[in-house]
Amino acid sequence: MRLVHTCILPAGLAAFPLVLALAMSPVMAAGIARGSAPPLSPTGESGAPVAEQGAAGQEVTGQERTVTDMAGAAVMLRPGPTPIADLWFAHNEITVMLGAAGRIVVSAENPKDRPWLFRIAPVLLRAETGIKPDSASAEDLLARHVGLVFVPSRARAEDLRRTGLPALAADYMTLPDMLRSLDMTAQAIGTAQAAETARLYRQKMDAVTTLLHQRLASVAMQDRPRVLHIARLDPLQIDGTGTLIDAWIQAAGGRNAATVGGNHRPVTFEQIAVWNPDVVIIDSGAGDIAASSPLHALAAYRNARWWRSPRGVFAWDRYGAEVLLQLQWAAQHLHPTLFADLDIPAATRDFYRTFFHYTLTADETARILAAQPPPAP
Repeated sequence: MRLVHTCILPAGLAAFPLVLALAMSPVMAAGIARGSAPPLSPTGESGAPVAEQGAAGQEVTGQERTVTDMAGAAVMLRPGPTPIADLWFAHNEITVMLGAAGRIVVSAENPKDRPWLFRIAPVLLRAETGIKPDSASAEDLLARHVGLVFVPSRARAEDLRRTGLPALAADYMTLPDMLRSLDMTAQAIGTAQAAETARLYRQKMDAVTTLLHQRLASVAMQDRPRVLHIARLDPLQIDGTGTLIDAWIQAAGGRNAATVGGNHRPVTFEQIAVWNPDVVIIDSGAGDIAASSPLHALAAYRNARWWRSPRGVFAWDRYGAEVLLQLQWAAQHLHPTLFADLDIPAATRDFYRTFFHYTLTADETARILAAQPPPAP
């Protein structure tokens, strides 16, 4: 398994594998040197599917420890590989990526809405699924002996902590904060695998964002396309400034056409027409555009600059770990000449092998890029 994405190794970054190896532990560096991954699973099964990694908790420290969440709250965690309730949809992917799929006993996700998540981590089928953060019962979580809860807001974390549950706010709105949340999650999970995976992900994110920044440096701001991200088509909602969506649009060489802030903001067609975006990117779950929709009149639609984001374990364009792939996909779509050498299918396969220990087929890769569910087993 190669640990370097095909798409981040242009001539300017030819030395990246060596830099990456030097930054890693000796075990991981040796894995790269021989062209294979190190044994990330605590069972020593290199490249084993997530489902086979079990609780991945054998390495957890035997002492209580304090973890500071994204809201700045210091939360004491009891020792041992305690059961996890992951009550933020986007965060489940991160917990799985860090090797703790087998410890999740309660999840906000469900197989119908996230089929790729349950395909790469079928161990989640043993968990109680579809439990939303606001409806989760503290009594039920306590009865399940949950020792770690991830939620998407400070308020919900505080509510659960008042019942005695060690809840961490994991939410973020920027790429740097996303990496900080990743590190926090690895610390909370408490295994060497989680720490190594978080470091590797951060290194890959640094390499990708550096590449994008270097190549886009010569593109004047006024020459960067104005991009509108549609979260839903019915009712019509867009994602504005101050969001992770805005962050990847800008990092990929675009400008957010919306002049409002926040996620899932209701908007009229008339307002979109005033913004008149050069490009429209729609969420993979936004639905289909109706034949009678006035959106067909937009220049972006008529000029075939209207694209749907990919969707894998989580939607690439929202708040999951696959934003690393979304950055590259968006850069190539917005600046096809500058990023013609990026091989997005290869990057996708590398990402899934490296972070999910799952080998995608060519058909599965194509399905993810087309925002389609996995094939029937």
